[in-house]
Amino acid sequence: MEYRVLVDENTSPRVAETLRGKGITAEHVHGVLSQGADDDSIATFARTNGYVVLTHDADFLDMEVRDDVPVFYYADDTMDTYAIADRVAAVIELVPDPTDLPPVVNVNEWE
Repeated sequence: MEYRVLVDENTSPRVAETLRGKGITAEHVHGVLSQGADDDSIATFARTNGYVVLTHDADFLDMEVRDDVPVFYYADDTMDTYAIADRVAAVIELVPDPTDLPPVVNVNEWE
């Protein structure tokens, strides 16, 4: 199964561009939903369309917010675009099927 990554609005759209440059299907929330979309709308869109949400928003750590949507989470808001994309790509390389992901993957731990 192919990964589809939905980059939350608290993350630069350049991360989605960088992921696409690595051959990973990625969209930024602003490209598929309206700016300021709430967490429930993002989770619903991700679930309906088979996306993993990439976010810095700790609300997505709450199971009630993310429901059954897998999340790539990073707590370190000082990571640059390329570091975030590289870590997501590392996870994807080591876990090639998104259905094998745990509910939340802390990409800060992947170097």
